[in-house]
Amino acid sequence: MMEMKLSKKEIAYTQIKQAIINNEFTSDTLLTEAFLCNKYELSRTPVREALQQLTSEGFVNFTQDKGFSIAQIGLEDCLQIYEMREALEGMAARLCSIRISEAELGQLENLLAASRDAYEKGDLKQSMVKDMDFHRCVMRASKNTRMEQSLNNLIELSSRLTFKANHEIVELSLKQHEELLQAIKASDKDGSEAIMRRHVATSKKYHFSHYYLDEPMDI
Repeated sequence: MMEMKLSKKEIAYTQIKQAIINNEFTSDTLLTEAFLCNKYELSRTPVREALQQLTSEGFVNFTQDKGFSIAQIGLEDCLQIYEMREALEGMAARLCSIRISEAELGQLENLLAASRDAYEKGDLKQSMVKDMDFHRCVMRASKNTRMEQSLNNLIELSSRLTFKANHEIVELSLKQHEELLQAIKASDKDGSEAIMRRHVATSKKYHFSHYYLDEPMDI
Protein backbone atom coordinates (compact mmCIF):
# COMPACT_ATOMS: atom_id res chain seq x y z
CA MET A 1 0.00 0.00 0.00
CA MET A 2 1.35 3.43 -0.98
CA GLU A 3 2.15 5.83 1.84
CA MET A 4 0.43 9.20 1.74
CA LYS A 5 2.80 12.07 1.04
CA LEU A 6 2.95 14.62 3.83
CA SER A 7 2.08 18.22 3.05
CA LYS A 8 4.68 20.92 3.67
CA LYS A 9 2.69 22.06 6.69
CA GLU A 10 2.68 18.51 8.11
CA ILE A 11 6.44 18.24 7.53
CA ALA A 12 7.03 21.54 9.32
CA TYR A 13 4.72 20.54 12.17
CA THR A 14 6.40 17.15 12.66
CA GLN A 15 9.95 18.49 12.54
CA ILE A 16 9.34 21.42 14.89
CA LYS A 17 7.36 19.34 17.39
CA GLN A 18 9.99 16.59 17.47
CA ALA A 19 12.71 19.17 18.06
CA ILE A 20 10.71 20.56 20.99
CA ILE A 21 10.13 17.08 22.46
CA ASN A 22 13.85 16.29 22.09
CA ASN A 23 14.75 19.57 23.85
CA GLU A 24 16.78 20.74 20.85
CA PHE A 25 15.77 24.36 21.52
CA THR A 26 16.73 26.30 24.64
CA SER A 27 13.98 27.75 26.81
CA ASP A 28 14.68 31.27 25.53
CA THR A 29 14.72 30.35 21.82
CA LEU A 30 12.40 32.56 19.80
CA LEU A 31 10.74 30.51 17.09
CA THR A 32 10.74 33.13 14.37
CA GLU A 33 9.53 32.18 10.93
CA ALA A 34 12.87 33.23 9.43
CA PHE A 35 14.82 31.01 11.84
CA LEU A 36 12.62 27.95 11.26
CA CYS A 37 12.39 28.45 7.49
CA ASN A 38 16.18 28.51 7.30
CA LYS A 39 16.59 25.53 9.66
CA TYR A 40 14.13 23.26 7.86
CA GLU A 41 14.37 24.74 4.35
CA LEU A 42 10.67 25.50 4.16
CA SER A 43 8.61 28.52 3.15
CA ARG A 44 6.87 30.81 5.63
CA THR A 45 3.28 29.62 5.13
CA PRO A 46 3.70 25.98 6.27
CA VAL A 47 5.93 27.09 9.15
CA ARG A 48 3.36 29.66 10.29
CA GLU A 49 0.54 27.09 10.09
CA ALA A 50 2.62 24.54 12.02
CA LEU A 51 3.35 27.07 14.77
CA GLN A 52 -0.34 27.89 15.08
CA GLN A 53 -1.21 24.20 15.51
CA LEU A 54 1.60 23.67 18.04
CA THR A 55 0.30 26.67 19.98
CA SER A 56 -3.18 25.13 20.15
CA GLU A 57 -1.66 21.86 21.41
CA GLY A 58 0.37 23.50 24.19
CA PHE A 59 3.89 23.10 22.76
CA VAL A 60 4.36 26.75 21.80
CA ASN A 61 3.34 30.10 23.28
CA PHE A 62 2.53 33.26 21.35
CA THR A 63 2.66 36.85 22.59
CA GLN A 64 2.34 40.05 20.59
CA ASP A 65 5.63 41.45 21.84
CA LYS A 66 7.85 38.34 21.47
CA GLY A 67 6.04 36.16 18.95
CA PHE A 68 6.35 32.36 19.20
CA SER A 69 8.44 30.68 21.91
CA ILE A 70 8.73 27.28 23.59
CA ALA A 71 5.95 26.65 26.12
CA GLN A 72 7.49 25.76 29.46
CA ILE A 73 6.10 22.88 31.54
CA GLY A 74 5.57 24.34 35.00
CA LEU A 75 4.85 22.47 38.22
CA GLU A 76 1.06 22.82 37.87
CA ASP A 77 1.21 21.78 34.19
CA CYS A 78 3.20 18.67 35.08
CA LEU A 79 0.78 17.76 37.87
CA GLN A 80 -2.26 18.09 35.60
CA ILE A 81 -0.65 16.13 32.76
CA TYR A 82 0.28 13.23 35.02
CA GLU A 83 -3.06 13.19 36.84
CA MET A 84 -4.79 12.77 33.48
CA ARG A 85 -2.27 10.23 32.24
CA GLU A 86 -2.60 8.09 35.35
CA ALA A 87 -6.38 7.90 35.02
CA LEU A 88 -6.60 7.50 31.25
CA GLU A 89 -3.63 5.17 30.78
CA GLY A 90 -4.87 3.00 33.61
CA MET A 91 -8.17 2.57 31.77
CA ALA A 92 -6.34 2.06 28.46
CA ALA A 93 -4.31 -0.77 29.99
CA ARG A 94 -7.48 -2.32 31.42
CA LEU A 95 -9.21 -2.27 28.03
CA CYS A 96 -6.04 -3.42 26.29
CA SER A 97 -5.89 -6.56 28.45
CA ILE A 98 -9.27 -7.73 27.14
CA ARG A 99 -9.19 -6.33 23.59
CA ILE A 100 -5.60 -6.79 22.41
CA SER A 101 -4.95 -8.89 19.31
CA GLU A 102 -2.15 -11.43 18.90
CA ALA A 103 -0.42 -9.10 16.44
CA GLU A 104 -0.54 -6.20 18.91
CA LEU A 105 0.74 -8.45 21.69
CA GLY A 106 3.70 -9.30 19.48
CA GLN A 107 4.31 -5.60 18.91
CA LEU A 108 4.40 -4.97 22.66
CA GLU A 109 6.92 -7.77 23.11
CA ASN A 110 9.12 -6.41 20.31
CA LEU A 111 8.98 -2.84 21.63
CA LEU A 112 9.90 -3.95 25.14
CA ALA A 113 12.82 -5.99 23.77
CA ALA A 114 14.01 -3.02 21.68
CA SER A 115 13.79 -0.70 24.68
CA ARG A 116 15.76 -3.15 26.82
CA ASP A 117 18.38 -3.61 24.10
CA ALA A 118 18.91 0.15 23.73
CA TYR A 119 19.19 0.53 27.51
CA GLU A 120 21.81 -2.21 27.76
CA LYS A 121 23.80 -0.47 25.00
CA GLY A 122 23.70 2.78 26.98
CA ASP A 123 21.38 4.57 24.55
CA LEU A 124 18.85 5.98 27.02
CA LYS A 125 17.25 8.28 24.46
CA GLN A 126 16.44 5.42 22.08
CA SER A 127 15.28 3.29 24.99
CA MET A 128 12.79 6.00 25.94
CA VAL A 129 11.63 6.35 22.32
CA LYS A 130 10.68 2.66 22.39
CA ASP A 131 9.23 3.16 25.88
CA MET A 132 6.83 5.78 24.53
CA ASP A 133 6.01 3.55 21.54
CA PHE A 134 5.10 0.80 24.05
CA HIS A 135 2.62 3.18 25.70
CA ARG A 136 1.14 4.12 22.33
CA CYS A 137 0.72 0.45 21.42
CA VAL A 138 -1.21 -0.14 24.66
CA MET A 139 -3.43 2.83 23.78
CA ARG A 140 -4.13 1.53 20.27
CA ALA A 141 -4.91 -1.93 21.62
CA SER A 142 -7.54 -0.42 23.93
CA LYS A 143 -9.63 0.18 20.77
CA ASN A 144 -10.85 3.52 22.15
CA THR A 145 -9.87 6.14 19.59
CA ARG A 146 -11.11 9.15 21.57
CA MET A 147 -9.04 8.17 24.59
CA GLU A 148 -6.06 7.45 22.34
CA GLN A 149 -6.24 10.94 20.82
CA SER A 150 -6.34 12.59 24.25
CA LEU A 151 -3.47 10.48 25.55
CA ASN A 152 -1.26 11.08 22.53
CA ASN A 153 -1.16 14.80 23.25
CA LEU A 154 -0.50 14.25 26.97
CA ILE A 155 2.31 11.77 26.32
CA GLU A 156 3.95 14.03 23.75
CA LEU A 157 3.88 16.95 26.20
CA SER A 158 5.40 14.87 29.00
CA SER A 159 7.98 13.37 26.61
CA ARG A 160 9.95 16.62 26.95
CA LEU A 161 10.66 15.52 30.53
CA THR A 162 10.97 11.82 29.73
CA PHE A 163 13.92 12.37 27.39
CA LYS A 164 15.89 13.73 30.38
CA ALA A 165 15.56 10.41 32.22
CA ASN A 166 18.54 8.72 33.90
CA HIS A 167 19.55 5.06 34.19
CA GLU A 168 17.61 4.57 37.43
CA ILE A 169 14.20 5.55 36.10
CA VAL A 170 14.73 3.81 32.73
CA GLU A 171 15.61 0.54 34.46
CA LEU A 172 12.56 0.83 36.71
CA SER A 173 10.35 1.66 33.73
CA LEU A 174 11.53 -1.47 31.92
CA LYS A 175 10.70 -3.63 34.94
CA GLN A 176 7.23 -2.13 35.21
CA HIS A 177 6.62 -2.61 31.49
CA GLU A 178 7.58 -6.27 31.89
CA GLU A 179 5.06 -6.62 34.75
CA LEU A 180 2.40 -4.91 32.65
CA LEU A 181 3.05 -7.15 29.66
CA GLN A 182 2.60 -10.26 31.80
CA ALA A 183 -0.69 -8.92 33.19
CA ILE A 184 -1.94 -8.12 29.68
CA LYS A 185 -0.97 -11.59 28.46
CA ALA A 186 -2.98 -13.08 31.34
CA SER A 187 -6.00 -10.87 30.46
CA ASP A 188 -5.77 -9.53 34.02
CA LYS A 189 -7.73 -6.30 33.67
CA ASP A 190 -7.47 -5.26 37.33
CA GLY A 191 -3.75 -6.00 37.44
CA SER A 192 -3.09 -4.25 34.13
CA GLU A 193 -4.83 -1.08 35.28
CA ALA A 194 -3.10 -1.09 38.69
CA ILE A 195 0.37 -1.64 37.20
CA MET A 196 -0.07 1.12 34.61
CA ARG A 197 -1.37 3.58 37.19
CA ARG A 198 1.59 2.79 39.46
CA HIS A 199 3.97 3.13 36.51
CA VAL A 200 2.68 6.60 35.56
CA ALA A 201 2.68 7.67 39.23
CA THR A 202 6.32 6.58 39.51
CA SER A 203 7.22 8.67 36.47
CA LYS A 204 5.40 11.68 37.95
CA LYS A 205 7.27 11.32 41.25
CA TYR A 206 10.61 11.09 39.46
CA HIS A 207 10.02 14.21 37.35
CA PHE A 208 8.71 16.19 40.30
CA SER A 209 11.76 15.33 42.39
CA HIS A 210 14.32 15.99 39.65
CA TYR A 211 12.91 19.08 37.94
CA TYR A 212 10.66 20.90 40.41
CA LEU A 213 11.89 20.10 43.93
CA ASP A 214 15.19 20.87 45.64
CA GLU A 215 16.00 17.28 46.60
CA PRO A 216 15.43 13.97 44.77
CA MET A 217 12.88 11.60 46.32
CA ASP A 218 13.20 7.84 46.54
CA ILE A 219 11.27 6.07 43.79
